[in-house]
Amino acid sequence: MTEKKLIKSWENLPLPPEEIEKRKQKLEKLFEEVLTTLGFDWKNDPNMVETPRRIAKMLFELTEGNFTPRPDITVFDLTQMDNDELIEYVPVFVGPVEIKSLCSHHFLPIVGEVYFEYIPEDKVLGLSKIPRIIKWLARRPMIQEFFTKQVIKTFLKLLPDIKGMAVYVKAKHMCMSIRGVNESNAYMITEAFYGLYEENIELRRNFLNKVSK
Repeated sequence: MTEKKLIKSWENLPLPPEEIEKRKQKLEKLFEEVLTTLGFDWKNDPNMVETPRRIAKMLFELTEGNFTPRPDITVFDLTQMDNDELIEYVPVFVGPVEIKSLCSHHFLPIVGEVYFEYIPEDKVLGLSKIPRIIKWLARRPMIQEFFTKQVIKTFLKLLPDIKGMAVYVKAKHMCMSIRGVNESNAYMITEAFYGLYEENIELRRNFLNKVSK
């Protein structure tokens, strides 16, 4: 019997649909036990009888970034269109990209926005592919600090010759809003910069000005 491969919260291991369905069924049974252990007569409660199935489905929706392949990307070669040396660089800004994730500490929702900008060298990504990649990265248990860096690392793999990148993430964490400190008005903000954005304060300022508009 092959041992099931386990992954870390930030990793990706695509699974075939039949394996995902099998795991959903097992999760459903396990959550039936959770409700019973809590003391709920869920089988005879019309509001809860379908809850184990719904929870299992929801958990795989919120962790699909762990178990589905990376979205396909489209790359366009700028050298085939123009060779104008007078234009040093053109920043590409995308945002806000809405993200919904899970806190890896408590498995409670994280809801927020990502702003992304990059300066291409000779190749650019298809515009819609940028939010697709960001949403895919977010759909897994996360801590926001690592997720912010993971966005940079992932796009660097897709476009290794990229000149610079900036990422800004603003999110509400339900683990802080509805439990513990119960602070429902607080956001968490993280930023990461790469390449020209690390060196050039004016680029960083322009990026953050766009974010604040």
